[in-house]
Amino acid sequence: MEGVVDHVVWDWNGTLLADVHAVVDASAAGLAAVGVTGGLDLARYRSTFRRPLRDFYAALVGREVAEHEWARMNAAFGEHYRGLEPELPLAGGALDALERFADAGLGQSVVSMLGHDELHATLGRRGLHDRFLRVDGDHHRDGRSKEAALATHLDVLGLDPARVVLVGDTLDDAAATAAVGSACILVAEHSTHHAEDLRTVAPAVPTLPEAVEHVLALRRSATPSS
Repeated sequence: MEGVVDHVVWDWNGTLLADVHAVVDASAAGLAAVGVTGGLDLARYRSTFRRPLRDFYAALVGREVAEHEWARMNAAFGEHYRGLEPELPLAGGALDALERFADAGLGQSVVSMLGHDELHATLGRRGLHDRFLRVDGDHHRDGRSKEAALATHLDVLGLDPARVVLVGDTLDDAAATAAVGSACILVAEHSTHHAEDLRTVAPAVPTLPEAVEHVLALRRSATPSS
């Protein structure tokens, strides 16, 4: 009999890819595109970050963001991030994590709110496509929350949400899994949130290798001994 957990859904940005500093820099570029300067550091980013992303930027700007401003911010963010992304490293232990889950018989896929085409491009540059049964980015490109994307992803794969664990790094990841009925483990190291905030919504660990141990422990505890 298989364990209750038999599939892992990965987040990409901040989970498998160590890109939080690039995201902060690109967000500062987005703010500058509408005349908001003064610097944005990681601590402020983590204290403010939320989805939908338009609400996050409104909090940083201190007012509602007009439609034309939102378009300019998105464009500036994307241009800046795309310039940095090819040189960004994977999170420490990422390849080992993929191999250990595969060896344990766990299916693996990706749901990210990075633009769908960009997600496939970044995975392709790193030769990772073959590791996953399915890869879904944001098909809408509007900074929405992950809940609907995760639900659709699981439905297309024909997966029982109760047998799935998502490894992510944001409050939105935890909210999405709570909505669909899946488990969640959050990794703080490259998160856009403070670790103490992550721990209020889901099990949270400092590093990716620790998340791997958590998932494998879930699988072992759910498998009856012979």
